[in-house]
Amino acid sequence: MRNLLSALGIGVALFALFFVTRLLNGPEAVAPGVLAAIAAYYVLARRTFKQAEQVFMDAAKALQSMPPKIDLAVSTLERAYVFAPAQFGVRSQVDTQIGMIYFLQQDFNKAMPFLKRSLAFGHWLGGAMLAVIYYKKKDHAEMKKTFDVVLKRAKAQGLAWNLYAYLLTQVGENDAAQKILVEGLKKTKNDARVNESLLAVQNGKKIKMRSYKEQWYQFHLERPPADQQQMQMGGRMSKLDRRGRWS
Repeated sequence: MRNLLSALGIGVALFALFFVTRLLNGPEAVAPGVLAAIAAYYVLARRTFKQAEQVFMDAAKALQSMPPKIDLAVSTLERAYVFAPAQFGVRSQVDTQIGMIYFLQQDFNKAMPFLKRSLAFGHWLGGAMLAVIYYKKKDHAEMKKTFDVVLKRAKAQGLAWNLYAYLLTQVGENDAAQKILVEGLKKTKNDARVNESLLAVQNGKKIKMRSYKEQWYQFHLERPPADQQQMQMGGRMSKLDRRGRWS
């Protein structure tokens, strides 16, 4: 918010400078004022996000240690809240990442408030995890509402459409799952795995999600194979360490 106000102040000041000094008349002075405000906001926002990004990198280092230092990562991320009053979007990013950390640790009660706060502006993956929590709590109405938000942000993500359809089949709503997959096929431009799921539902078969590998197992809806479990428990790559969980 502060960045926006500062940028507007710069724009108004430049407008006033041109207008008061009579270098430009009122309508003519508007254009440089607006351009100055846009440029100033871009510079200020970029600077704030760069500062927040450094905090995120410090948190990632805590997660990359063996074993991952979860409490340290969360407390490090919380330091980025200081940038929230300056810039829209920072709080949502922090909430999303903290919520995802707790979710991946299967601490769903801790994850839920963070993911709920970040739903409107956070990454779609955090919203998908929130929907899974509602599914686990058997709150299917909230699960569907959450996916309505998620799919608007993840239109091109086949995983999002398949995940929603999978959960719908799990609660016995095969017709609804088929409808979602038909829409998903259009939005993802005929994603092969969405098409496979659609054919499975149409033929009364189960949707198979294992082809997504780690992307699927992160939702804690199915146990991964033994070799992947070992990797997640302390092999070369922790489940909290994989690239993509933070984007």
